Amino acid sequence: MEHIDNVGQIIGGFADKKILDVGAGRGEFLLQCLKRGYNAVGIELNSEKIKDASEAARRVGLNLHLVQGRAEELPFLDESFDFVNCGEVIEHVQNPRAVLKEIHRVLRPGGKVYVSVHNRFGMYDTHFHVWFLGWLPRAWANGYLKLLGRHKDYATAPDFQNIQEMHYFMFTDFEALAWSCGFKTVDIRALKLNKIFSEPVRHLSRHAYPLARNFYFSTFHFLLTKPIHDSH
Repeated sequence: MEHIDNVGQIIGGFADKKILDVGAGRGEFLLQCLKRGYNAVGIELNSEKIKDASEAARRVGLNLHLVQGRAEELPFLDESFDFVNCGEVIEHVQNPRAVLKEIHRVLRPGGKVYVSVHNRFGMYDTHFHVWFLGWLPRAWANGYLKLLGRHKDYATAPDFQNIQEMHYFMFTDFEALAWSCGFKTVDIRALKLNKIFSEPVRHLSRHAYPLARNFYFSTFHFLLTKPIHDSH
């Protein structure tokens, strides 16, 4: 199942919703939206990725609205969007709190956000594609990556790629950050488990899952909601 369909099932679909893709990259999510006829725009910092996204849209005859800018300074009006997609972005920005505050600002009351977050103690790192990186002290991380030939410096890249600069979180730390920015939070993976399993298994997972979440899974997947009463 594609990401857009996965999230769409959770939030009840995207029909009549205005969508913002933060850190749109090469436009994969935006193109999925446009192919389904959804109202979607995006923002991306990297000009080369914007060019690639525009070319991909042109090849399939779609009009892509993707602007260049920082996630910490979204060039959109207050309460402009019903849904914000923010996948594989938070780890690369300068200021995660500023990004969440900006998303909260442009989101309408009752609006929702999908955000993925790298686990500081995940067993497998999906950015560098190595095992046990998260279990090492950060002072050792670059040496470990160089040893395995996976080091990324990207000195000229506009977004953070060096492991020493990137933002990884423990689950409770990011949850607290989202709360402090005005959001309610749901663990999407836990939500899915509760839907799949019967009550005895759900009871067991409520005890076993938090441990696996903290020290096994590579990423956390949050659904954030701006409460209805948060209106300007």
